[in-house]
Amino acid sequence: MLGSVLFGIALFAGLPWLSPTRGVERAWQGSLRALEKNNLEAFDAYLDVTYKDGFGLDRAGAVSLAKTMRSHFLICTITRESIETVLAPGSKSAASRAIIRLGGQGSPVATAAIQASANSHSPTLFRWRRNSWQPWDWKLISVDNSDAARAVGQFQRDAGSFGLLP
Repeated sequence: MLGSVLFGIALFAGLPWLSPTRGVERAWQGSLRALEKNNLEAFDAYLDVTYKDGFGLDRAGAVSLAKTMRSHFLICTITRESIETVLAPGSKSAASRAIIRLGGQGSPVATAAIQASANSHSPTLFRWRRNSWQPWDWKLISVDNSDAARAVGQFQRDAGSFGLLP
C-alpha cells in the first residue's frame, strides 16, 4: 500500500518534468544561462551540429561570436519578454519566441548591445529539435531576428576592421 502511494506521488511529481514543452523551456533557459555565466562549452552543447542562423553563422561561428561578445561584458544578464513556445505535432521540433533583453556591465560594446536590446521590440525566433526519445534532449537548430541580424552584421564589420575577430 505504502509503495503504491509513493509510486503515485513520484509519478504525479515526475510527469510534468517529462513534458516536451518543459524540455524545450529547460534547454532554452540553460542555453541563456550558459551565455550569462560565460560557459561557452555548455552553450555549445545546446547547439545542434546542423545549427544555422539568421545571422549567417553555423555552430562554430555562433560560439565564436558569443565568445567575442561575451568578452565585452563583466556582468551579463539575459531576460526574455513575451515568451511563446509552440510544439510541432509529434513533439520532435519546437519554436520559441521572445523579446530578448541584455543587461549588465562592461565595455562600450557591451553598453551598445544593452541599449540596442532595450530599444528593440522585435522578437527572436528560436527553433529546436529533439533527436531522441528523451524529453531533455533538445538542441537549438536556428535563431532568427532580422533587427539583431543587422546589428550583428555591423558588429562583425566593425570588429573585423579593428582586428577583434579571427
